[in-house]
Parts: sequence; C-alpha cells; structure tokens
Amino acid sequence: MKVRMVPVGPIFRQYLRIVRDVAQANGKAARLVLAGEDVEVDLSMVEHLKDPLTHMIRNAVDHGIEAPESRRAAGKDPSGVITIKARHDGANIVIEISDDGAGLNRQRIAERVRAIGAASDPDSLSDQELFKFVFEPGFSTAEKITDLSGRGVGMDVVKRNIEALRGAVAIDSRQGHGTTITIRLPLTLAIIEGFGVGVGDDTYILPLHSVRECLTLPPEEQRNRDGCGVINLRGLPVPYLRLRDWYALPGERPARESVVIVEENGLQAGLAVDRLYGAHQTVIKPLGAQFKDIPGIAGSAILGSGRVALIIDVGSLMRDAVNARATRLNVNQAL
Repeated sequence: MKVRMVPVGPIFRQYLRIVRDVAQANGKAARLVLAGEDVEVDLSMVEHLKDPLTHMIRNAVDHGIEAPESRRAAGKDPSGVITIKARHDGANIVIEISDDGAGLNRQRIAERVRAIGAASDPDSLSDQELFKFVFEPGFSTAEKITDLSGRGVGMDVVKRNIEALRGAVAIDSRQGHGTTITIRLPLTLAIIEGFGVGVGDDTYILPLHSVRECLTLPPEEQRNRDGCGVINLRGLPVPYLRLRDWYALPGERPARESVVIVEENGLQAGLAVDRLYGAHQTVIKPLGAQFKDIPGIAGSAILGSGRVALIIDVGSLMRDAVNARATRLNVNQAL
C-alpha cells in the first residue's frame, strides 16, 4: 500500500503552467493556489485524473475568470484565483477545483435546457438540479466557439471518467462569486475495508465506511413478503430492502434475517441479508467489460474458497432503489 500511494502535490503543480498559458491566451490574469499537497492517492488513479482535472482547470480560466477590467469594475482583484484542494473524508479523497470568477449563469443554462427539451420548466429547478445538466453530452452555453470551448464536449467526459473510478462529481456555483466542482473518489482502487454478508449461497461485500450498525430484522418485518419495508430504528423510520429480492436470488428466506444499516451522503437505509460475516480487507478485482454496467455493483473479490463475491456500490444501490420505488408509485397512481 505504501508503494501504491503517491502525494497529489506533483500532480497539482503541473497545472501551474496550464493556468498561466490559458490566461495569457485569453487576455486574462490568473494564478493557481494549491492546498493539501501531501494527501496521497492510489498510483493507478493518477493517470485517470489528469484529463478531467486539465479540462476543469481550462474551463475555470476560459469560462469562470473574468477579464481584468471586468473584475476591477466588480471590486475584485484583477488577477483571478483558481484553487485545487485535496483532503481525506473517511475512506474517500475529496478534490475541489474552485475559482472566484463570474460563476454559472443560471438564466443562460435554463434557456439552453429549455431549448434542447431536457426539462419543461427549468426555472422551477433548484440550482443543484439545474447545474447537473452541465454534465450532459453536447451541452454548452458558449456564445461562440473557440479553441478551448463552445463545442459541448468535455464535462460529460469528465463525469464519465470520474464515475469509472467509482467516484462522483458535483458542481456548486454563485453568480458573481465563482464555481466549485467537487470530486469524491475512493482512497484506493486496490484494497478496501469491507463487511461481508451472505444471501443464500452468495457473498456480498459492503464498503466498511458505509456500514453504521447491524441488527436483527423485527418479527413483524420478517413476516413482510415484500422486497422492502420500513423499520423503527430508535424512533427513526429507516427504509430497507432485501438483497435477495433486489437481485432476484433463488431460495427461501431464513427464519432469522439481519439488517445492515448503511449511510451514504447523510441518508440511512437498511439491507436485509441472511448472514453477517464481519469486517475484513478486500482486494478489488474488475468485473470485465461484459459486466461493467451492472447497476449497484462496484467490483468483485475472490474469497478464500475460490468463489467470487460482488462488491456493492452502496450509493448507486440506494439511488436505484429510490428511483425504482418512485417509478412503481407513479405507475400505481396512473392505474
């Protein structure tokens, strides 16, 4: 693990020249500020990060930072500031690329969303919902095409590359104050602390940082024949789903089921399983091209017995379950 992990400082410092060159080419002044240079990432992640970071930094200079005269008129320093910051957050590394420029133009984005028919009423969307369209393929609000922008190619590739690393990307912006793009990645692509659970003859691995506690499924829910339900967790209602039903696994439910409470982005949910195997380090293996799009699965691991265990992407599984539930409710209402 020591050999695999490298500090992000040398990776970040290569963008100093890019900021200078792009700013000069656009008649702007900008400088790059680095923070968290001693934070370490998996060596295999470095190559995958270069292109997304390069594109976002060029975007920050080209789209975000205003011309010196415009910044003076707004009471800002004529030289813009772009910041790359890295930090640890549990079992994840968080990289933030921010600028103190003009920020995203909500009205222009809404007009573009309406023009391409992506949403019927974009004005009613929250900033977070509206800004997600920036990552859609072909989306661009540039009024003219330049060597750096305007073709609608880039941010969708950024999102796809980050998600290929089992990460997530989000954008936040205030018009006139700047934009921050946050990338959240697993600390290592090779080894994770996992929590093993069993369903029938199969074993699944949950990332240990997502597991909060384990408990026995209440008797009243044990009699529930649906694939999901709600349990009372010390006075708080917590939804749960059965992995057996979610993945359509064969076999009968055991007389006693357990619930693993997981948390992702501040939201809690339960996963009902047959057995608990406990925590252990897990070496992640890729599933291969033919299985890479299986929803809710982040990879695989080879057990001591030689069998394959699937590693669950908790965040993706929770999103898919919520979307499936909403779809069923809409269908039932329509009927």
